Amino acid sequence: MKIVIQITVLSFVFLLSGCATPGKATLLGAGVGMAAGTGAGLMAYPGRNGQFTARNVIVGGALGGLLGAGVGYIAHELVEKGEKDAFDKGKEAGGKSPTGNGMSSSFGKPVLIPAKVESRFVDDSVRGSIFVPAHVEYIIVEPARWSR
Repeated sequence: MKIVIQITVLSFVFLLSGCATPGKATLLGAGVGMAAGTGAGLMAYPGRNGQFTARNVIVGGALGGLLGAGVGYIAHELVEKGEKDAFDKGKEAGGKSPTGNGMSSSFGKPVLIPAKVESRFVDDSVRGSIFVPAHVEYIIVEPARWSR
C-alpha cells in the first residue's frame, strides 16, 4: 500500500509541473531527484552497525538533486522548443491569403470572407421621456460568407 501512495504522489507532482517556468521545472526536478536519491541512499549498503547510512543518504540526495535539476531543465527546454515549433508551423499554415478568385491556395479550402460593416455616429436625442446619449451604430451591409 505504501508504494501505491508514493507512485500516486509522484504522478501528481509530474502532472502539476506541465506549465512550469524554467526555474520551477528545475526546482521540481531537483526536488524529485533529491527524494529519489535519498531513497536510493537509504536502500544502499549501510555498513556494519549502520555506519554509512548518513553518508549514503547525503550523497544519494545530492547526486539525485543535481541529476533531477538537469533533467527538469532539459525537459522544460524541450517542451518549450516543441511548443514554439508547433506555433510557428500553425502560424505559417494559417497565414496564407486567398488567391484572386476567392479560393485559398491550399487544397481548395474555402475562405471566410468577413462581413462588410458601416458605422455612423448618432447625436444625443430625446425619444418621448427617454434620453438617448450620443453613440455609434454599426450596420452590417453584407454578411460574412464562405468563398467557393
